[in-house]
Amino acid sequence: MFAQELAALTESVNAVTEAVTGKIGQIDQRMMLAEAEFKQFLTNADERYTTREGTSVDVSGEEDKFYPVYIPAAQWGITELQISRSLHDDREGAGALTARYLLQNNGWGVLFDVLLVDIFGHKFNEMTPDAVKTDGFIADFINGSAYVLGAIFWLRGGHRYLISSTKKEFQQVITHDELITTNIFDHHNIRVFKSGFDIDIGESHIVTEVKTSRNLDHIPTLEYIRGL
Repeated sequence: MFAQELAALTESVNAVTEAVTGKIGQIDQRMMLAEAEFKQFLTNADERYTTREGTSVDVSGEEDKFYPVYIPAAQWGITELQISRSLHDDREGAGALTARYLLQNNGWGVLFDVLLVDIFGHKFNEMTPDAVKTDGFIADFINGSAYVLGAIFWLRGGHRYLISSTKKEFQQVITHDELITTNIFDHHNIRVFKSGFDIDIGESHIVTEVKTSRNLDHIPTLEYIRGL
């Protein structure tokens, strides 16, 4: 009698073990499928679900000068471009910047040309230099034409910035100390021009210089939110 009960119990345990093993196998398969689907989602994800950590851009030089910085933007579709820094980046109380633009370069004339300020603001404290409180961190900006495949922003020297784009992954930050006289504008690299550029390409003469003050026509205020 005991042997029969033991055999029946063993059979029941084996059946449960087999069922559990089968369930574990099904769970493993579902997990593998979910992982594969998630990886595929990341590969094909819409830009709205993509997070860009941003590229750190160190604009060296004199703090009372604004240096032209080239940011590629000849992509299909308008990108949200952000340029930012916190109050204590570089040193205590240096000043904070939050700027967001809607941007698309014309890409040799085949794309719609737009550079629109969306949000623009600063944060200062008692340690922030008066020059920064007066003119902020961006003195001017233009959308490039001809062979300039992006926008130019004049950023205050001696400070670090975080630059990100919803449509672009930047590869490098290249600083040019000398005056640039050849076409070096590409689709992937941010470029800092310490001496500006003066380039003749075809029938186009492209030139820009270092600035010492804010363009009040383009940037009349240090605080702005579009629509408010």
